[in-house]
Amino acid sequence: MLLNTHSNILLECGTDEAGRGCLAGPVTAAAVILPKNLKTSS
Repeated sequence: MLLNTHSNILLECGTDEAGRGCLAGPVTAAAVILPKNLKTSS
């Protein structure tokens, strides 16, 4: 959990990576913070 520097709201950040690591080849990484009130279609 991350503390938002502009307010006292805690944020959750989801991260993922794919690849073999910097010694064995390229790596792709991503991170996202979505609004808490986000509705999904599922």
